[in-house]
Amino acid sequence: MIRARLITTLLAIALAHTACVPRSQPRGDDQPVDILNQASKSEPKTKKPVRMNGRGELSSISLEEMFALQGSGDALIFDARPAYLFHLGHIPGAESLPKSDCENSIAKMDERLKSAVASGQPIIVYCSGLLCPDARSVAIHISGYGHPAKIFSGGYDAWKKAGLPTD
Repeated sequence: MIRARLITTLLAIALAHTACVPRSQPRGDDQPVDILNQASKSEPKTKKPVRMNGRGELSSISLEEMFALQGSGDALIFDARPAYLFHLGHIPGAESLPKSDCENSIAKMDERLKSAVASGQPIIVYCSGLLCPDARSVAIHISGYGHPAKIFSGGYDAWKKAGLPTD
């Protein structure tokens, strides 16, 4: 218990100290040195994949349409909720694609998304429910790579409320 308090106190002191460090410190020759940006200059910068910026069509999908497509297995369904919520329960056949890391995940699965679109499979994104913006955010990212996406705005809440099966 005492050890945990000591560690917490030391972390708080370290954070307070770093928050108070000035962005630049004068050297003997009165030239400022940018302490915070020196580390970032030595690290290589990674390039983000090129986006097409909104060329894919966005549309919404009803519970009935979602149920039909999910039941047929002829749709690529993504759950935009955080991964821990996905693991607590999700629509059968859905894959986790949390909003927090969707940009990198979508870039990695670009060929798979192209293949789904080419074969006529709709790409559907859902989140918790009507008040959750995550499905729309993820669908906008998918659209930015040129793929059409459908948003099931009722989300997992509407699916469960209708008494439909969950995994």
